[in-house]
Amino acid sequence: MRLVAGISDTLVLSSRYPATLPVRAIDARGRTVTGAQIRYSRVGDGTLPLTSTGAVTCIGSGNIAVRASLGPLTTRLVVRCRLVEHVRITGPLQFILGDSALSQPLQVPVAAYDADGRPISHFVASIGVGNTGIATIRGGALSSHRRGITFVSARIGDRDAGMGVHVYQRVPTLSAIDTIPRVRPELRLFAVPLRLNPGEFVRQHLPPGNWMLVMLPEEDVAPDRIRLRIEGAQCRDQFLNGSPRRWGCNVNSDDASLVLYRPFGRAPASEAKGYLLVRWLFT
Repeated sequence: MRLVAGISDTLVLSSRYPATLPVRAIDARGRTVTGAQIRYSRVGDGTLPLTSTGAVTCIGSGNIAVRASLGPLTTRLVVRCRLVEHVRITGPLQFILGDSALSQPLQVPVAAYDADGRPISHFVASIGVGNTGIATIRGGALSSHRRGITFVSARIGDRDAGMGVHVYQRVPTLSAIDTIPRVRPELRLFAVPLRLNPGEFVRQHLPPGNWMLVMLPEEDVAPDRIRLRIEGAQCRDQFLNGSPRRWGCNVNSDDASLVLYRPFGRAPASEAKGYLLVRWLFT
């Protein structure tokens, strides 16, 4: 037989609750020996509580070296306690079906912080998706499958966080927005490609309802970028994630419209490209 300490000889723990060390006894055929009486002891100094049956309690951040023994068999591992106070996922995470680049899998941007707000670089996160028909997770990468809204969650130790996942369908022109009322609410996620030269503008009717409007790229700060003006609606900018190119709008009449335009620049400029994302808000 041999002793195997999980997939690595270093274990990172972020929970304040006792955790059992994942050491197993393996026989010559590679099978786990059930009921093997593995005993544990501390190697060197350390103040983290450790029981003889392999339960470690992270009462603070620190390291402990552990020896696991089963008769003459021994193995060593290092436990790194990194207590997490806050977990964050940057988002929302957005996909555009029909766009070869914006439909690619995304690595879920999970970050962990201690009680003082300092980032923690070493942690193990468990990531899940609410509706696996819309998106799935594999190896930390999120893949989209069909149009809709779901969420992704991450748990590190005894702390967790969640973030929305929005999967849009690419449509050919702005006029497709006129068809939105005939689409089921959960499928009202349209991505309109934009191409404007300096001085050009277009106007499009916005149906009554509650909408989220996003201009991509959101981080665009060029002075001659494509801009959006919303008329006949009550809108709040910096909606959800603080982006200045994201709005939440309430349309109470049939007179609302979108005006997309691109101002003239001082220097000659090429055609600007981007997307307008239109999503129904469930309120």
